[in-house]
Amino acid sequence: MNKIDLENLTTESRNPNTIDIDKVSTLEMLKKINDEDKKVAEAVEKELPKIAEAINGIVEGMHKGGRLIYIGAGTSGRLGILDASECPPTYGVSEEVVQGIIAGGTEAIFRAKEGAEDSKELAVED
Repeated sequence: MNKIDLENLTTESRNPNTIDIDKVSTLEMLKKINDEDKKVAEAVEKELPKIAEAINGIVEGMHKGGRLIYIGAGTSGRLGILDASECPPTYGVSEEVVQGIIAGGTEAIFRAKEGAEDSKELAVED
């Protein structure tokens, strides 16, 4: 497995295909968004074997008493917390089995905390 160079990792950047999205017509804006959204399904399709392997590993781990922990920043962190909160009533698991953690802590659930995902100090705190 290749290591990721975290010191030089870009976590946010502008999409060159939508750089002018605020200057085009509503129809053109929607076309740009739709074109970019189409890429998601194609990217997921290429990774289906790896996704299946990951899911099987998670299920196996949970059957052995392990947990599923979502970790994310911003919207992805909030969605992880949302999904974790739905697992107990939907699947009958305890709150300890599936958990969500968001960069920036509890405050970041309700208010954007820019740069929290890049802070070593906040990582230790969270």
